[in-house]
Amino acid sequence: MRILIFSDLHANSTALAALQSAEQKPDALFFLGDAVGYGPDSAECVAWVERNATVAVRGDHDYAAATGADCASPAEWRDLAHATRDLNRAVLSRGFQDFLAGLEPSREIEMGGARFRLCHQLDGAGDGLTASDAALEKILAGSRADVTFYGHTHIPSLRRVGNQWLVNPGSLGQPRHGLPSATYAVWQDGDLKIQHIDYDPRAVMQRLALLPLDPEYIVRLQQTLARGM
Repeated sequence: MRILIFSDLHANSTALAALQSAEQKPDALFFLGDAVGYGPDSAECVAWVERNATVAVRGDHDYAAATGADCASPAEWRDLAHATRDLNRAVLSRGFQDFLAGLEPSREIEMGGARFRLCHQLDGAGDGLTASDAALEKILAGSRADVTFYGHTHIPSLRRVGNQWLVNPGSLGQPRHGLPSATYAVWQDGDLKIQHIDYDPRAVMQRLALLPLDPEYIVRLQQTLARGM
């Protein structure tokens, strides 16, 4: 059984198209939240997730777009997060907002002989790379999952903690790992991998330029796509 796992799409339909070109249709698809925020293609991306995700959980940008709540973004990203939140609330239909609001913050599911936990933000784990094994074991205590998938940091990682795998697929739509490549994870019959897609972000950068945002915000978002940081 082959499962694709991705997170932090951030309204980037160009990256989504690159994923579809790189991968045949999987047996299942897990989405770890933040369909919207930062990018220009909110409605298209929410519609795609609603139609295609086997299991989806809610990210902080999704909840903010649906309710007007604050985003849980790092301080250096908060102004951009809230500017695009307000734009999303203006352009997303009530149906799309209701879909985002109705997503659960975490889910557990058994599939393919394994138990998976899906969440957007793993509270207390930071980036999942620098936390100690002891700290992560405490965070994961009580979970019966074989694999915990989470997003939010935009940095891919794959780590064994006790009897459980802890996997962050990174960001498909706004990479911040130092390279502009979109990243996602693949689970196939117990084997886990992080995959990279090198795609041309210029089309999405051009669409960003048309958004009714402060020009400084647009330049920052374009530079992030170009540099992956």
